[in-house]
Amino acid sequence: MAKGSKYSILERINFSEIYNLLMSFNPRQQIMAIGGVVLVLIILIMIPITCASSKLGKLQTQIESHEKNVSQVIQKVAEYQKTQAQFQKFQNKIRPKNQIQLTTKIETLATQSNIGQNIDSLKEVPGTPGEDFEEVVVSVRMTKLPLGQLSEFLYEIEQQADLPLSIKRLQIKPRFDNRQLFDAVFEVSTLAVVEKEGA
Repeated sequence: MAKGSKYSILERINFSEIYNLLMSFNPRQQIMAIGGVVLVLIILIMIPITCASSKLGKLQTQIESHEKNVSQVIQKVAEYQKTQAQFQKFQNKIRPKNQIQLTTKIETLATQSNIGQNIDSLKEVPGTPGEDFEEVVVSVRMTKLPLGQLSEFLYEIEQQADLPLSIKRLQIKPRFDNRQLFDAVFEVSTLAVVEKEGA
């Protein structure tokens, strides 16, 4: 039906009359008329091309935006999986409190570093309680240590592979009798699994 209507419009146009009318113009008017017709045809051709180009441009922008979003999601998933793996590795090191001998662990490390005799006191202090994990904390006082040896010992504490240990509330003071030696008070903490009744 649309095809028939298209041909009926073309049939209504009398090309011979248009040609005769064009021939009745002087050469300058003919050029202007032909130029006008060409311009109209160009506009009619360019409008759909411009619209299509605009839609394609918007579609390309949307595709690029979606690709960027997908890339960001993939990156976030990878980061999450890496964090989960690190957390699982850390969680595997955490034990029940009755299996943690923190004072013994610190004494052993100090003895291995040849500074066991510099431990003045070791005292377990209350840690932060939690629903699934609780903090186990030991307050350590050490005396007459060179700064380098003390730093190495603190580093060694935090590098333990079998038990996650961290240093808290470190206080270092030079001794009055020998400014090359230092006294230190610090806390060593770790996490313990809370053993629930009926577990």
